[in-house]
Amino acid sequence: MNTASHAVKEFFEQYELSRNTLDLGLIASQYPDSFMWADPNGARVVEKHVVLASLPRGQEFLKALGHKFTKVLSLDETWLDDHYVLVRVKFLWGFEKASEQPIDVKLDGTFILYINNGSPKIIFQHEREDFQQALRARGVLPATQ
Repeated sequence: MNTASHAVKEFFEQYELSRNTLDLGLIASQYPDSFMWADPNGARVVEKHVVLASLPRGQEFLKALGHKFTKVLSLDETWLDDHYVLVRVKFLWGFEKASEQPIDVKLDGTFILYINNGSPKIIFQHEREDFQQALRARGVLPATQ
């Protein structure tokens, strides 16, 4: 991990852990009740309870594709003021199916964390690429017809 404070490093270590273990309690602790989500398809307000309800199905989908792990490769933070920090994150998603070569998918995300009393929460999450399109482009998902 590159340039990040202890609090931000620790937060994203927990983020990584929660995605690898599908710890819904830990995931829930990292978001407020509503937050902004943005990707190439636009931005929208997302309700935490909706995201949490969809995660088990999403995890099953990823496991069917051979998902083995998600890893934070690097962090680069910029403090906006005393409470808000913008964090650029590089992720590695590892996929492997029996009798196939492993596929590593590197993705970039940008987060704005609100930190109050040492407790960060994700208030804005931006995914540079559409996740399913990225998986298609790297051969994890079949190309659409």
